[in-house]
Amino acid sequence: MDRELSQTFKRKRIVTTILITSICLAVIVAAFITFRGTIRPAVNHGEIEIGTADKGTIEATISASGTVIPQYEFTITSPIHAKIEKVLHAPGELINARESILSLNKETTLSNYTKMLDEQAANHNKIDQLKLSLERSLGELETQYTIKEMNIQSLETALDHERSLLSIGSSTAERVKQAGLNLQISKLELKQLKNQIGNQKKAMQNDMKSLGFQISIQNKNIAESNKKLNLAEVRSPAKGMITWVIDKIGIEVGEGAELVRVADMSSFKIDAKISDEYAANLKPGGTVIVRIDKTDLRGQITNIMPEVDNGMIKFFVGLNKNNDPILRSNLKVDVFVVIAVKDNVVRVKNGPAFNGSDQQKVFVIKGNEAVSRNISVGISNFDKVEIRSGLQPGEQIIVTEMNDFKNMDKVIIKN
Repeated sequence: MDRELSQTFKRKRIVTTILITSICLAVIVAAFITFRGTIRPAVNHGEIEIGTADKGTIEATISASGTVIPQYEFTITSPIHAKIEKVLHAPGELINARESILSLNKETTLSNYTKMLDEQAANHNKIDQLKLSLERSLGELETQYTIKEMNIQSLETALDHERSLLSIGSSTAERVKQAGLNLQISKLELKQLKNQIGNQKKAMQNDMKSLGFQISIQNKNIAESNKKLNLAEVRSPAKGMITWVIDKIGIEVGEGAELVRVADMSSFKIDAKISDEYAANLKPGGTVIVRIDKTDLRGQITNIMPEVDNGMIKFFVGLNKNNDPILRSNLKVDVFVVIAVKDNVVRVKNGPAFNGSDQQKVFVIKGNEAVSRNISVGISNFDKVEIRSGLQPGEQIIVTEMNDFKNMDKVIIKN
């Protein structure tokens, strides 16, 4: 029959168990510490990106997006009220300068043009008739003037004769007075006739001038109508691409209605947009960098749209080299607006290691090790970061994200 264990024995067994467990735990902890001491954190060289600090200029930028669009787009409107007769090209097609795009029916305009020519011919005939009539009236007045001059000469002779007769007693004072009065009346009539001739000349000149104005106006109307008739054959103003064309044959369009849009594909600009929180940083003439693949093109902000659309502000960029071969219409590009520039500063390649903080920890390359160091960061852009302190030109740092080693002082770099 089993006996119940004494309380003393039970206590001894519990103490022994605790002692053995503590010793085992101590051995395990010591082994872990020893093992950890023999293992050092490491990173493969091929998994990191290294940047070398240098001195130079850095431009702080803010990011935007953009699309390449033609520098110029021509809009061709209808010169006349007409119907679409023929469409020769479709949107997306390349076209040469002066090449026909579409034709308009010009029967009505041609009829009006012919009518204006007939009216102008009638105006020329009218001016010829008026000129002839005025010249005839003027000629009659001038003949009357000559006759009146001859009559005055006769009256002067008669007056002299009466005075001679009066001196010898063969005439009377009354007859001399009458002869003088007749002469005076004729001189007044001559003066009146002279004024009438002058007025007739002025009237003739005014009538001719008025008709001349009518003919001049009609000539302009005829020239304009002729120009419109020529433009009824719609041609491209430049070499480019058709971006839109009215393609409904037979549809009636009014004068001034839009017919075609042609983009000049020899030069381009950027249609860009940016968050409205950066509105204060946008200024006409501000420097912009446009990145296409690995190519950077510089330019300036030409104009900024006043309205905000879905939290975005639209602006346009004129490129310094707007005919670069890399430019293609509707190509999506990265746009960087320069907001600050610093010269002769320490800078290093930008990368995920930089988190936007002014003070942060990076790993500096020392042989086959990367040693943690605190640095002060300044302005940055898509390529470079300004280092205010903590790094010297020529030193190299890891610009790859190193969050897995943020509590480490050193990291081994494996080849």
